[in-house]
Amino acid sequence: MKKETRNLLMKKLLTICPICGKQIYGRDIDITNIDLSKISKWPFRYTHCHSNRSNPMHAVTLYLDSNFAVRGKEISEFLKIQD
Repeated sequence: MKKETRNLLMKKLLTICPICGKQIYGRDIDITNIDLSKISKWPFRYTHCHSNRSNPMHAVTLYLDSNFAVRGKEISEFLKIQD
């Protein structure tokens, strides 16, 4: 993917979290570090975890197509991340 395309995707509003209303941009999912050669099937799943003052940690799983447009999303309010 060209550098200009990646830079535009970093600024692109992908979706809004239905739980807390956070606007999720390409930079929030670190789009520049996604290795496209490792994606074998489109749309691919990307899970974005976040929290804010009024909402505990929760996750939005995004289904992204080859143009990085969101084709679907799922919410997970219960989340455990282990080291």
